[in-house]
Amino acid sequence: MTKNYKILNDCRGMYEQDIFDTIIAQRHIDNPERFFHPTEDDLLPLDSLKNIDKAFLRVEKALQNDENIAILADTDTDGITSGAIITRYLKNFTNNVVTFIDEGKQHGLIEQDLKKFLSFDLLIIVDSLDKNTSQYEKLKQSGVDIIILDHHAINPKISYDDVSILVSSQRDYDNSQLSGAGVTWKFCKYFDAIYGTTYADELVDLAACGVIADMMDMTVMENRYIVSKGLECIYNLALKKIVGGFEFNSTAISFSVAPIINASNRMNQNDIAMKAFLEDDNKQVLAYIKQLKKCKEDQNKEVSKLLPGIIEQCENQINKKMIVTHIDTPYGVSGLLGNKLLEKYQRPILVIKDTGDEFSGSMRAIGLDDFRSVCNDSHLASAEGHELASGITIEKSNLNKFSDYIESTLPPLKKDTVEEIDIQIDISDMTRSLVSLIKKIDRISGTNFKPVKVFIDGIEDYTIGQMSDYKHLVVKPTDYIYLIKWNFDGDFEEMEDHALMNDEIEVIGNLDSGFFGRKFVLKTICDEIKVIA
Repeated sequence: MTKNYKILNDCRGMYEQDIFDTIIAQRHIDNPERFFHPTEDDLLPLDSLKNIDKAFLRVEKALQNDENIAILADTDTDGITSGAIITRYLKNFTNNVVTFIDEGKQHGLIEQDLKKFLSFDLLIIVDSLDKNTSQYEKLKQSGVDIIILDHHAINPKISYDDVSILVSSQRDYDNSQLSGAGVTWKFCKYFDAIYGTTYADELVDLAACGVIADMMDMTVMENRYIVSKGLECIYNLALKKIVGGFEFNSTAISFSVAPIINASNRMNQNDIAMKAFLEDDNKQVLAYIKQLKKCKEDQNKEVSKLLPGIIEQCENQINKKMIVTHIDTPYGVSGLLGNKLLEKYQRPILVIKDTGDEFSGSMRAIGLDDFRSVCNDSHLASAEGHELASGITIEKSNLNKFSDYIESTLPPLKKDTVEEIDIQIDISDMTRSLVSLIKKIDRISGTNFKPVKVFIDGIEDYTIGQMSDYKHLVVKPTDYIYLIKWNFDGDFEEMEDHALMNDEIEVIGNLDSGFFGRKFVLKTICDEIKVIA
């Protein structure tokens, strides 16, 4: 399958404001002021979350009676931030709070030893809804009350209300795209509204991370407000250290914050990220961040080790509508590998491993509205997560049947895919004013509202540089414009030869600005750099 590009707007030679207006019109933004500067009025009423009042009363009772409260959170970025939000919030009122995280790859209590919760009066589960209520029932019978703050799809056949207080954005709520961290933060806001406090305000940076990392719709105004408010100031010490001196925006969350949290999960060191976000001692936070970075390094090494063998499996299935790959690793890197394969092969991908009677791993898909439902409709696999990115479990005896079902169900593969590019500009159009306007658009971006993609061609006069011992390529058309390709896998010497020959290059990427060393430069972070010899 070949990837092609479609340029939506030729903006070469246009004034900066006209380019901005063109993008706004193309994206059908009727009220730019409101869209780019959401206010608290864009939050849905706090009491419109079903059962939020019941959850409040139960927590208030726990606080008044000095009860022991346990928190259980999922291990991904949305789960970690959800757990940090509710833990930090409640510690304003009580010290009787202990935080746990999911032990396995399953949500909630399914793989948990329930004994550790029996000394608690109340268990608050965030971003981690169970597939059934069996474990809830056992705790309920032992005298442990349960509150669930969540956003995952709810099986209508299961009565969670019999054994818990479930507050979910999936229950008659006008924003089904609110993540677990968003629901948890709104619960804290509800508390503030009744108690006359403002503790939740200093937790909104964590909520923003959860909303972005869990790929929630960034055209929904409530989500835009939470992210916008969260980007105004970094309160959490660990988050400050992770972001460092870089600008705190949606891109920083997607490419700096979420990956380092998820790496600890993938490398089976689930508790490090939670400890970091709950810690206020500077020295200890730095130690946790060092551990998180080591997890990311180890994760990348594991992916590099596994990737050649997986690509070989893919090449043997090049005519299939869905590619199924097997891995043998103790680490949870199936989703990361799936993302890489999806980019390369542009079709549904399964990355699974043997877990005994089952194969389990990750599903990634493209070109479909909801591949998760296709998988579940087969009744041969169980997929849980997002429509195009989820965990998947298949009984070993059903794998071939499932593959056959997919091959017979999906439409023929498209020979080509098309990625839309917002604007085409010349390198001379890349001014500080234009980059500032584009960054205004990109500040709150994500699912359904991607950062502005640009195409620049006709670049003939440039020099070649590198970073990190020839890991990253830097193309410099001028002293103040840098075109950067992270993890460049081409030949640096060959690129230098092209520069000496004035061979034309073209790039596709996203505009940015900032300091390169001590120099302030305009940057294009490139998806692709192509030489036109």
